[in-house]
Amino acid sequence: MKRRDLLVAGAAFGGAEAMTAFRGSALAQGTSAEDPAILVAPGHRYEISLKGPVLAVDCFTPASAPNAPYELAAREGASMVSLGPTKRPISWAVASWAEANAATRMITLKAVGQPLQAVVSFELDALTGFLTRRTVLRHTGGPREIDIQSTFAFLVSIYEPIEQIIYLTGEWLQEADIVRADPAQGAITLESRTGKTGFEFQPYVALKTRSAHYVCQILWSGNWMLHVAPDSEGATLSGGFNNWQFRHRLTAGRSLDLPTVLFGRFDGPLGNATRRLHDYRRARRPDPERAIPVQFNSWYPFLGEPSAEALVPLVPIVKQLGCETFVVDAGWYRDENGESDAEWDYRTGDWRVSRQRFPNGLREISAHCREAGLGFGLWFEPEVAGPTSSVRHNHPEWMHHIDGKPPPANERAVINLGVPAAWQHVFERISRLLRVIGVDWMKWDFNSDLDAGGWAPSLPETLTGQAPLVAHYDGLYRLQDAICAAFPDLILEMCAGGGGRLDGGILSHAHVNWMSDQAGALRKLAIHFGTQLAHPAIVCNDWLIDWPGGSEKPDQPPPLVDPRGDLAFRLRVAMLGAFGISAPIHRWPEADLATAAAHVAIYRESIRAIIHHGDRYALTAPPPSNGNGDWAAIWYVAKDGLQGVLFAFRLAGPHASHVFRLRGLHRDQRYRLSFQGDAQSTASGAELDAGLTIVLDQTFRSALCLVEVRNG
Repeated sequence: MKRRDLLVAGAAFGGAEAMTAFRGSALAQGTSAEDPAILVAPGHRYEISLKGPVLAVDCFTPASAPNAPYELAAREGASMVSLGPTKRPISWAVASWAEANAATRMITLKAVGQPLQAVVSFELDALTGFLTRRTVLRHTGGPREIDIQSTFAFLVSIYEPIEQIIYLTGEWLQEADIVRADPAQGAITLESRTGKTGFEFQPYVALKTRSAHYVCQILWSGNWMLHVAPDSEGATLSGGFNNWQFRHRLTAGRSLDLPTVLFGRFDGPLGNATRRLHDYRRARRPDPERAIPVQFNSWYPFLGEPSAEALVPLVPIVKQLGCETFVVDAGWYRDENGESDAEWDYRTGDWRVSRQRFPNGLREISAHCREAGLGFGLWFEPEVAGPTSSVRHNHPEWMHHIDGKPPPANERAVINLGVPAAWQHVFERISRLLRVIGVDWMKWDFNSDLDAGGWAPSLPETLTGQAPLVAHYDGLYRLQDAICAAFPDLILEMCAGGGGRLDGGILSHAHVNWMSDQAGALRKLAIHFGTQLAHPAIVCNDWLIDWPGGSEKPDQPPPLVDPRGDLAFRLRVAMLGAFGISAPIHRWPEADLATAAAHVAIYRESIRAIIHHGDRYALTAPPPSNGNGDWAAIWYVAKDGLQGVLFAFRLAGPHASHVFRLRGLHRDQRYRLSFQGDAQSTASGAELDAGLTIVLDQTFRSALCLVEVRNG
């Protein structure tokens, strides 16, 4: 069999010598279009080939049987595109192969008997080793409509025995619980049918083998599906859009982008793969080097009822704490019909400032913030219209009609961002407020489910032929980009009742995501461990909330408010990603204000850049959310190995000391160790790699240790 060899090289793949070898050999020319394309990475290779209705990827290691790929029968039901209610699979022929650059294959497929083309690109990222697959389906012309009712964005087979399937599950307030499943139990399907990424699963999976880990992630914010079918020799992974109630009709010249998919194999423990995933995702954020400010957020102290009377006195306290941005969360608005006693979530849609709550408007708060040297932030729920909103009343055709039904008159409705006029209205209304008020931070929330979405019957077929969620999320991503372009200094934070829409698709267009509505620090610590398997720390926004412990939390059931842990413990949990405070600081004693200010200062001045841009090592197993573990620790180390920060948390266990190996430092360098609130010491990189002993005499206490190379 003739093969096209593609060696992807660079620092991560053997250095300059490997790249030179690649340039010297180049690609074989004149081979048959039906031959597989081969992409070579350290310790494995990918063979890309067309097998009936599937453009398949086979991942081989040197120990794999290269001539025994899975037969098509093992991929029962798998077709890249299926048409009509019977889901008739399309067969394809290769039209062309192309190399856009040294690390990329682009394959153009022509559907047999249909005016449809698929352009599929594969790119091996030289810095991280991830293979990225992107697929665009395009109607090539003619009167015939293409009625797509099923798709697969990817199908990958691996050929080494799987020991464990690792994925994330959860619910509201308890996101990202790490599950380690035995592949002997059979196939696993992870999915969402809520019209968003969802709380139940993340579009992420890792597979453990004897010596390596595979990682797969779908970058998409609507309904998705990820299927893992293990057997004694390996596994097959597939997925993309969730085909539940999916229908997308293409006419001449129109196209459909399938979700982008990441896949990679990495030698060693799961942490090696996780660090490369973080590198990939960080580099593809807006303004990737930009710091995420420390915020104060008004939500938890006021629970949807902020007012100028309450907020203005907080500005100097927020400044005293060292926070950089003051964010006014939900409840500042009314609808066009005037003031209302309706709950905060039923007043959304028109975005008129409530003069009852803010007699002088929000510019008064913004001005006070600027005088204090603080940025100003504002909460929106751009996609949702309350029952009495003018936009809801005047434009019912802009609302999603789920299952073909108009939204109930007394319930909230979701504005369909796939409708151009609706998109324009939302953009103009929000942009005007951002500009007039002077907003530096926009928090974008979404507290609704969309199911499969739906079109209003009065809309033209040029719109309604699209899958509603595809159109909606295309509009959402474009709206994110348009707002960021119009306000280049704005920080855009995403939220969906916490982590209900936390994914690599939406975070390719935003700076940060609110990680969870969970108020308790112990449960949030467990959520950090899980969420940061799939997402880099910089996008995981957290706040110090529950302080004083267990007080004034009417929206939290008593079991979710935990009195264990002092203020330093809780602050340090919140500092594990992007960091803020949302607590009744106006009731804190001076000692608590001083403690918080000291933590904000060290975060801003010494450790934020390490956490946001360094390598993350989980030094313990994920802690149980009930706090009844032993220790939990995370170590972040700068890429240059010159500094790092250790967060160590003693939980309910009996052991007062624990030894932590601090990786990624220079063995022959001397480092200064600064324990917050304690004395300094020194150690070599080799000594720290062998282990640093942390002693905490009380349970539910913590240590923060800054490690910096000594100069001179």
